[in-house]
Amino acid sequence: MKFFTAVPKYQLYLLQLENYELTRFWKLLFKKGFLPQPQQRKNLVWTGKAAAIFVLAELFNVLMGALFFLFYRFGLGIFYAAGLGVLLFFVLKSLPFFAYSLAVIILWPLDWLLKRVLVFRARHKINAMPTLKVIGIAGSYGKTTMKEVLSGVLSTKLKVAATPESVNTPVGIARWVLKNINPSVEVAVVEMGEHYKGDVEEVCAIAKPDIAVVTGINEAHLERMKSPESVIDTIFEIVSSSKPGALVLLNADDENVAGNFKQYIWPDHKVERYKTEDLRNSSFNSQTLQWEAEVENFGQIKISLLGSYALGDVSAAIKIAKSLGISNEEVKKGVEKIQPVEHRLQPIKSAGDILVIDDAYNGNSTGVTEAIRALSRFYGRRKIYITPGLVETGSRAAEVHRQIGRELASTADLVILIKNSVTPFIAEGLKAAGYAPEKIVWFDTAQAAHEDLKNILKPKDVVLFQNDWGDQYL
Repeated sequence: MKFFTAVPKYQLYLLQLENYELTRFWKLLFKKGFLPQPQQRKNLVWTGKAAAIFVLAELFNVLMGALFFLFYRFGLGIFYAAGLGVLLFFVLKSLPFFAYSLAVIILWPLDWLLKRVLVFRARHKINAMPTLKVIGIAGSYGKTTMKEVLSGVLSTKLKVAATPESVNTPVGIARWVLKNINPSVEVAVVEMGEHYKGDVEEVCAIAKPDIAVVTGINEAHLERMKSPESVIDTIFEIVSSSKPGALVLLNADDENVAGNFKQYIWPDHKVERYKTEDLRNSSFNSQTLQWEAEVENFGQIKISLLGSYALGDVSAAIKIAKSLGISNEEVKKGVEKIQPVEHRLQPIKSAGDILVIDDAYNGNSTGVTEAIRALSRFYGRRKIYITPGLVETGSRAAEVHRQIGRELASTADLVILIKNSVTPFIAEGLKAAGYAPEKIVWFDTAQAAHEDLKNILKPKDVVLFQNDWGDQYL
């Protein structure tokens, strides 16, 4: 009987991973198989939607199983009819994806209506607070770190509320607004995610930005959006959908941002650019794990983040803080209180003077380049890089991963790759750059690699974990 409980939970888990999108769910089923996989990374979360789909699917299975009454009415004996009904029930139970797909279709109108109600209520609440300043952040990468930097700096003077963790969809943000935004909040910092064209515009309809920040654009969502132009259009929705007279902050270090913004700017927008070079005489201290730099009118500051992008983020925070009337002293205090963001170049000191850098939530090529640069700054220490590669890079997968290999070749002393559809391209890039094959170690799973680290690591090593594939990827 365990089979008839494990299979439905597993397939519902896959449906949840693909955000209940049936086309992607069916593709995933045929890629991964219909039966539970060993070493599953996570488990089904029993949300209200998941529970509703499960209950409706179970009712459908019971109704199908009850067809033995019809079989009986058509002349079959009671035992034959009951046997056929039970057989039909267990066949459907072992193939639950049919019932789940039907349940999603049946529930869609109610699901759509409930989402619209949530969004309407959240928008109405925001609109009823005219003094609230909304800071929206959009981009292929760097959103979460920018959000944490801004929140830390602005909260030295203002009451700030920021979307938590990876809450960046319209429904997630609507729920957050209804629960967390109240008249005491002066600034709402909203991370705006994107999977499809119109996603950012939909979030802006809830919380129209007074200040719009574009952190960067690359191929991170190319699999879903299909073309670089669509990615650019989608991310710049935060600019074209911001309030009249909004302050727009653009990452001038990113060519896709710097080269494409003009067509999305309104005449009354106030445009500012930020970049890492805004902070002068910057240097990284590998002992204290801090950046040290000079800022005009601030003097020397220290930033406890590993990536050089921190310099640009702080420059953006300074510009925004000044626009909101925060003093230089308060800004500097906020900057020096910034702490590493969990799973994003997060340093963790371990036994034997081993430094672990957790970059598990970094899933884009620009972030990988920065991670490799961060690793390269630990001179005189053996540097180990562990990765399963990137997802959703679409038609550019081979090119992107070969480039990662070429960049790694001059930095990493040992590269550990997880076997999947993209890591062979990393190996190709490494070998093309003259990297010794014996310095590339392969594992079938991330779990196997982590378990064997005790046999690989030595005192004073620096080991960087880059990205963590979910169960929906191969």
